[in-house]
Amino acid sequence: MMPKEFGYDRPFTLYTPDGRLIQVEYAAEAVRHGSPVVGIRGKDFSLMVARMKDTDPLIDPVEKIHIVDENIGIAGAGYTGDIDLLIDEARLEAQRHRVIFEDPIDVRSIVNHITQFMYQFTRYSGVRPLGAALIVVGSDRTGSHLYQVDPMGLMISGKAMAIGMNCENATGILREEYRDDLNMEEAIKLAVKALSKADESGAPVEVGIATESRFMKTNLENALKRAKEIQDKIKKDKKENS
Repeated sequence: MMPKEFGYDRPFTLYTPDGRLIQVEYAAEAVRHGSPVVGIRGKDFSLMVARMKDTDPLIDPVEKIHIVDENIGIAGAGYTGDIDLLIDEARLEAQRHRVIFEDPIDVRSIVNHITQFMYQFTRYSGVRPLGAALIVVGSDRTGSHLYQVDPMGLMISGKAMAIGMNCENATGILREEYRDDLNMEEAIKLAVKALSKADESGAPVEVGIATESRFMKTNLENALKRAKEIQDKIKKDKKENS
């Protein structure tokens, strides 16, 4: 007897009798085999951490976190080519907005554009859904933001999230230890702890931080140093105002 899904996983985008898109499920499975990314949103910042891909001693490590505009960063899990396509599309949209409005694009607008772009790959025959999920962090005039985008073109906003291989393990740590009052240093350490539950490779950790309408990408040591400087400045300001 042929499986129930037989014929529905061909290049044509068809629903199965129980309402599933098998090709999209295959794309989601590709994401679950990608190297993980963890994101956390705090009161006035958002950040993400990932391990640089270090696959061969003769090849330079591949960066996971990418700058889209001065206030937005993206990291992905899944097929590298699909992730690069989405990042290029996001950068192009950010530049279009800057040329037209002479101002950086807001975070939600860039995420909306990416989700619509990804959704088109689930609607037509002759194309396949993109085997990539993204975590987007950014800061704009409305605050700091953390989004997740999956192969269906679904956009999720949240306080803490993880994508990629063993993301359930990372999410478990985030559920147990996340607090609304985490400062930046605590959030970085929690994100790295969650990442280590999903990926124990020991490869170098990248950190992307969005705050005060700026996004920066750096290594773990510099990120912790920057977080400590910010906390010291906050304490100093409170002391002067008291």
